[in-house]
Amino acid sequence: MVSNEYEDYSDTVLYDVFYEAGTMLGGWLVAAKREALARGNTAAVAEYEAEHIAMLDERDDVGVFDRVAQIAKIEQWHVRCAELDAQKVLVAS
Repeated sequence: MVSNEYEDYSDTVLYDVFYEAGTMLGGWLVAAKREALARGNTAAVAEYEAEHIAMLDERDDVGVFDRVAQIAKIEQWHVRCAELDAQKVLVAS
């Protein structure tokens, strides 16, 4: 068992949290891409698009019962969302 804040989560709940963390990051990346597009920054558009695709591939590669990998991705993706938030990326609510 992994010892952390997710320790008490069932496998199903943990996977749901993991998957939703990826969905949340995907939303931030789409918002960042749209902002870059509005500014005419095609290089940033390509970078955000590539990051989004890579995140989706990473999410697909994590096993349904791989708690360690799921938790690592949840933490990584939450950090990335916070970075985008600090950059003042506007996410529609």
